Amino acid sequence: MIIARYLTREVVFTCLAVTFILLLAFLSQQTVRYLNFVAVGKIPAKILLQLISFEAPYILAFLLPLGLYLGILLTFGRLYADQEMSILQMVGYGNRRLLSLVSMIALVAAAIVVFLMFWVNPAVSAKRQQMMASDEATVHLVQTIMPGRFQVSPDGRHVMYVEKLSRDRERAENIFMAEQKKSTDDNGNEKNAWMLVVAEQGYQAKEAVSQGQFFVTRDGYRYEGTPGQNDYKIIQFAKYSVHIPENDVRNAHEENETLPLSQLWKDYSQPKRAAEFQWRFSLAIATILLTILAVPLSAVRPRQGRYLSLVPAILVYVIYIHLLYIARHWVERGMVPISIGMWWVHIVMFMFVMGVMLISSQKWNMKS
Repeated sequence: MIIARYLTREVVFTCLAVTFILLLAFLSQQTVRYLNFVAVGKIPAKILLQLISFEAPYILAFLLPLGLYLGILLTFGRLYADQEMSILQMVGYGNRRLLSLVSMIALVAAAIVVFLMFWVNPAVSAKRQQMMASDEATVHLVQTIMPGRFQVSPDGRHVMYVEKLSRDRERAENIFMAEQKKSTDDNGNEKNAWMLVVAEQGYQAKEAVSQGQFFVTRDGYRYEGTPGQNDYKIIQFAKYSVHIPENDVRNAHEENETLPLSQLWKDYSQPKRAAEFQWRFSLAIATILLTILAVPLSAVRPRQGRYLSLVPAILVYVIYIHLLYIARHWVERGMVPISIGMWWVHIVMFMFVMGVMLISSQKWNMKS
C-alpha cells in the first residue's frame, strides 16, 4: 500500500500539473479567438469572459486523457531512469501491479470525463446558446465603429464610414455605406453592382417580428449602379434601413452538444446524433486505452533519457485523436454505418496497445 500510494501521488500530481498547463494554453488560444471576434464586431466585449469560462469544461474533458497519459509517461520514465522501477520490480511490484494501479486511476479519470461530457458540457452549451441568443450578446454596429476610419463588415460585403459618434455611441453622423450586390445584365452575364448610401444620421434598430438587425439612416441619398457604367440610379430618402447580416460564431456541433444523453439515445438512428453519442463515450474509452499504453511506453533503460519515449508516445496520441475526428465526420455524413461508427478506431487502438505490451514484456522481461 505504501508503494501504491507513492506511485498514485506521483502520477496524480504530474497529471494535474500537465493538465493545468495544457488547459491554460488552450484557454489562451480560445481567448485570442474571441478577442478577434470582439475586434471585428462579431461579439460584444462584455460577454468575453463568460464565453471563455464556457469553454473550460469541454477543454478539460478533452485534455484530461492527454494529461493522464503524459503524467504516467513522465512519472514512470523518471522512475525507470533513476532505477527506482527496477527496485520495485525486485521486491515483486511488477507489471501486473502497475497495470492494476493505473487502471484504477484511469477508471476514475474516465468517470470524470463521462460526467463532463454527458452532464456538464450539455448544460454549459445550452447556457452558452441561450446567452448568444439574448439581447446582451447583440452587437451594436454603431458601438464597434471607430469614427474617421473605413471599416469592413465580417462578411466582406459592406464598407462603412462615419465622421462622428454621439457621446453615448448610439447615433452616428455623416455616414457613408457601400454594399456589393451581384446582378446580371441583359445577356445573362454576371456583374458586380454597388449600392452607396450617404446620410446625415444613423442608428441601429431591431425589427419587432423577425428580430433582425437593421441600420437606419436618415436624410440622405442612395446610389445604385456598376462602376464604369452610366446606368445608375440616385434616390433621395428621408429614412432608409439597411439589413445587417448576423454573425455566426457557433461551434460546428453546438446543436448536438446541448442535447442530454436520453435525447441522443432516442435519436440514435440519426447519423449526427449517433456521432455525438459515440464521441462523448470515445473520450472516456481513450482515457483507459491511453493510460494502459503509457505503462509499456514509459519503460526506458537506466542510462537512457527519461523523456526518450515522449516523441513516439505523442505521435501515437495525435494519430489516435485524428482518427477519432475522421471517424466522427464519417458518421455524421453517413459514410459509414452507425453500428461501425467510431468504434473501429478503438478496436484498432486496443490491438495496438496489446501488441506494444506483448513486445515490451518480452523486451524488458517485466515480472508479473
